[in-house]
Amino acid sequence: MKKKLPIGKKDFKNLIEDNCLYIDKTEYLYRLITEGYYYFLSRPRRFGKSLMVSTLENIFSGNKELFRGLYIYDKWHFKKYPIIKIDFNEIKKDTPIILEKSLIERLQEIYAENNLKYEAETYKSGFSKLIKQLSEKAKVVILIDEYDKPIIDTLTEPEICKQNREILKTFYGTIKALDEYIQFCLLTGVTKFSKTSIFSDLNNLYDISLDNGFNSMLGYTDEELEKYFEEYIDDCCKIQGYDKKKLLQKIKRWYNGYNFSGADSLYNPFSILLFFKTYEFKNYWYETGTPTFLLNLLYEKQYDLSNLETLELFESSLGKFEIENLSAEAVLFQTGYLTIKKKMDTPRGILYKLHYPNLEVKNSLIDNLLKTYINKNNNETDKKLLEMEAQLEAEDIDGFIENIKFIFSGIPNVLFVKKEAYYSSVIYTILALVGINAEFEQMNNIGRLDCAIKISDKVYIFEFKLNQSADDALKQIKDKKYSEKYDKGLKKYLIGVELCDNLRNIKNYVIEKIE
Repeated sequence: MKKKLPIGKKDFKNLIEDNCLYIDKTEYLYRLITEGYYYFLSRPRRFGKSLMVSTLENIFSGNKELFRGLYIYDKWHFKKYPIIKIDFNEIKKDTPIILEKSLIERLQEIYAENNLKYEAETYKSGFSKLIKQLSEKAKVVILIDEYDKPIIDTLTEPEICKQNREILKTFYGTIKALDEYIQFCLLTGVTKFSKTSIFSDLNNLYDISLDNGFNSMLGYTDEELEKYFEEYIDDCCKIQGYDKKKLLQKIKRWYNGYNFSGADSLYNPFSILLFFKTYEFKNYWYETGTPTFLLNLLYEKQYDLSNLETLELFESSLGKFEIENLSAEAVLFQTGYLTIKKKMDTPRGILYKLHYPNLEVKNSLIDNLLKTYINKNNNETDKKLLEMEAQLEAEDIDGFIENIKFIFSGIPNVLFVKKEAYYSSVIYTILALVGINAEFEQMNNIGRLDCAIKISDKVYIFEFKLNQSADDALKQIKDKKYSEKYDKGLKKYLIGVELCDNLRNIKNYVIEKIE
């Protein structure tokens, strides 16, 4: 009999007792608790952080029998330690006053659970006294889940966000001065703030976010997928009529691809569990919501999404997350919209090549952005999008461009920037959502091609000019010989496009066909 899928379960004890599927990650946890003391880990949402914290809680609670059959069962002593566990998903953080009050209330609960009396005026002193009093039994284990939630949830309100940050800085800073009382400490979250901000007073944390040895501690590897989900894979093949090899390839294309500097690429656990519940390929991760602050950031910076196809960042930039100066690239990586594709050693330090992890994530980001760009009736917009690939197949360039113009017309005026790159970014987003593979900003020996779309036996070559004539754009395609890189057997359409700031749209275009 198949074990239940642990959808929505983040409590380890409940998961095991309910005979749910558990992918054994306790070897990594054993290494954590035997090799060090203070850790920090950032991972995207829905990646299993809360379940990991709960598993550690049960290890340090001495619940040995829950681990029967798992790696750690006969290797750890399962001594019971006093535990301070704080899940910031459950802490109210609407304002700094509410955050402080909610922190105190959580501390009071932990005092009561341990038959202790809360006698403190502030959350800082309450936290400090709690650690000292609990340590009279044994050294204390501190587990903090979603440590950055009070910051992430208030990024759209900068002043509240900054005040929340200072509260957390003070709270976490309490830990370092109490080293002699602490057995183990782990903080998890989505973002990684620099040590000069939130962690300036807690600089003894070992950050395992990009550590090769812990790359696969969360998420599923190919091997784990085939081992633990074997029955579900077989059932999917029977029910949906898939060939097993092709099914695994499709699952990989949709949900695999995450890498945090290790050898193994990983599946998002949340997406995999929901796929095996429905056996339908959908954007499950998208349905959990895209952070508002991320979309706002991309708008504010008028970020060119075509850059994401060839993005490279140094390690120092990858982990940079500062309220006052948010990096779009770092935020996209830390929130899971980008992942590491290649790691390179250079004289300047480690350089990472980033890309979308998989089809699900790419679709999620693009879909969210387009929905925000477009201020039109969704049904009408969907209709236009559905037509576009067929129009290119039918060589209906006029219809294709008119649909792009329609979508441009739905973008609020305040979002427009007087740069060609902005228009190119929106066009890229539209094409990606439709599923049309386009080349943007491709170099040859004498120039840079704006956009090319190869479909069946045709290639469409676009040059965009802002406030310059379509004829000038067409002339550049010819002068720079952009079409020469494509096979002679293809039908080639050269398309010069004039973009207009006043219209905030395409003003004119000219087409020339060459055989």
